[in-house]
Amino acid sequence: MPVFNHDKFEEAAESKGAGQERRDMVPGCYMCRVQAIRTEWTDSRGTRWTSADKSYVKVILDVDEGECAGKFSDEYWDGEEKDYGHTLYMSWTDRALGMLKHTFAAFDEANPGFDSRAAFEADKWEQFVGRRLRVSWDGREYTGRDGSTKCSVRPNRAITSDESPRPRVELQSGGYEPYEDWLGRTSYANARTSAPQPYDDVPFS
Repeated sequence: MPVFNHDKFEEAAESKGAGQERRDMVPGCYMCRVQAIRTEWTDSRGTRWTSADKSYVKVILDVDEGECAGKFSDEYWDGEEKDYGHTLYMSWTDRALGMLKHTFAAFDEANPGFDSRAAFEADKWEQFVGRRLRVSWDGREYTGRDGSTKCSVRPNRAITSDESPRPRVELQSGGYEPYEDWLGRTSYANARTSAPQPYDDVPFS
């Protein structure tokens, strides 16, 4: 008799197999949910920091609706070292207070009855965990192993329902480009990059 994890079997979503369409996450607006709030963390050099040192907390997100829901609940994203891919920064430096005020508005809109500013000022970070938040995600350009130009996503800022921000991509060469323009430009270039070259099918060299 085959041995498998019965609990995980019951929890698993039914799949139609290899033919099932799987959508990659692209820059855009997504309804998210807070997985965790980091008030302490270790940077890539091994230095330990706190929110008091930096005047911000890290809001760790997962997508809560749509075809990409649950993307960051995958085992690949486990651990603090993988926070880079789904972190929104909530800062209270003087220059960031306007953005902080808007983030409170976005939290309160997405969670009727929740007073995000009161929880923030009382240092009750646990009250943010599990809350929903509408977030605009931008792209970051990189070169794939096959030489094609690709785009990963990163949270940009919290938004309210009356906003329709235009996502953009941070270019490897510097600067930014609207995602729609980037997609049109790179789709043609990638088609050329991935096109079979003469003798590509020869099984020897």
